Formats: sequence, C-alpha cells, structure tokens
Amino acid sequence: MKLDQKDIQLLVLLQNNARLTNKELAVELNIAPSTCHERLKKLTNEGFFKAFNADINLKQLGINVEVLIAVRLKNHEREIVDSFTKELKSTNGIIRFYHLAGAIDFMIHVAVKDSDSLRAFVMDELAVFEHIDHIESSMIYHSERVYKLSELED
Repeated sequence: MKLDQKDIQLLVLLQNNARLTNKELAVELNIAPSTCHERLKKLTNEGFFKAFNADINLKQLGINVEVLIAVRLKNHEREIVDSFTKELKSTNGIIRFYHLAGAIDFMIHVAVKDSDSLRAFVMDELAVFEHIDHIESSMIYHSERVYKLSELED
C-alpha cells in the first residue's frame, strides 16, 4: 500500500493522540468522516498499527524512577537469547526492551518505585540469569516521545 499525504497525517495524528475520534480526525485532515473512517480501516487492515496504547503517568502510580539498563550476555546462542527474552517478557517493572547489535546485547527500560526497588530489580530479577556478563544502569531524568514521520513525506 502506497501512503499519500492524508494517510501520513492520519498516522501522525494518531501517534500523538490515539483517542481522537473519527470526526476529530476528519476535521484535522479536512476530509469527510466516512472517508476518514475508510482510510483508518485500510491502514488498520494493512498492519500499520501495532497497537493503540495509553501513555500512563507513572508518577500517579507511585513509580518515581525510570532507568535504562544495558545488559551484555556471556554467550549469544539462540537458545540463551530466547531464554533471556522470555524471562524479560515475564518480569514486572519492564516497560520495553530492545535486543541490539553491538557492544550491548539488550537495553531494558525499567520503571520502579524508588532506588531500593531498582536495586532489588537488578539483584533479584536480572543478576540471577546465569548468562549475563555485564549490567549497567542509567537513570532517566526526563523522557519525551518525539516521533516524526517526516521521512515518509514527499
């Protein structure tokens, strides 16, 4: 499916606020609501959306510390990587993780209540995985999602 300018604008609008109604989207795009609905349906059917999520204010939940944890594994066999990935998926406190190429094998975005919780997370959840060679934590002072689809625009 080739995207036109209206499709790209629709993706950008929903990326920034997935709660916009079809009517609000149509007004922003200056098209009829029925046309907007059909475009949205087509983009959804073609797999352009992985999910529609809420960006939760973690501080409201008492989660005050966000950290990026870099992990290097001792070995890189598929079985070890798959096992570690499975562990990450079932571990509380992980917002997102990335399997990377380069000096770091995994970057893990973690959210915890406080520094004691962070220490417990690292010691009790990560360090127990026998194939980890190195763990390094970096506290996040501030984060903002800035995702522009400008590279798709003509």
